Amino acid sequence: KVLLCDEATSALDPKTTHDILELLKDINERLGITIIIITHQMSVVEEICNRVAILDGGVVAEEGEVSAVFADPQSDAAKRLVFPDGEEEVVPVHPGERVLRIVFKGAMAAGAPLITQMAIDEKIAANILYASTKCLGDKVYGNMLLGLPEEEETVQRAIRYLTGTGNVLVTEVTGNA
Repeated sequence: KVLLCDEATSALDPKTTHDILELLKDINERLGITIIIITHQMSVVEEICNRVAILDGGVVAEEGEVSAVFADPQSDAAKRLVFPDGEEEVVPVHPGERVLRIVFKGAMAAGAPLITQMAIDEKIAANILYASTKCLGDKVYGNMLLGLPEEEETVQRAIRYLTGTGNVLVTEVTGNA
């Protein structure tokens, strides 16, 4: 009923890794077998897993849907794995600028980039201060910091537009982002 795969794709070339993961998906779907994959490769988790548990020192540091953990990791261990180059840098907020944190939690990837489309549709000049996003299938996950003009009405229009796309969380950042 359960297939345990401990580092099943480590030290394999990308094509063989993909082939092994396709085989595991097929086994799961056709036979209904639960598959537990132990790996340090986040690309493997992204490609095949529905849920993830991040261990740190033998203790579960964070668990949940892959999309939720990868979009907004809460534990230090998850942040290290999801952002291997380090967490997002501290971005100073300049006078006259408002900053929004956008968390993509499985938003549909559209033909036109969301921020560009907002600029066109809403006539809002936005500055991307930081972004770490990735597509899993046809959905986008990750974080972005967006600089906007300081007018309250502009910020509220931007928040309404961005949250209207679905699976996007928008919060205003105060102080350093």
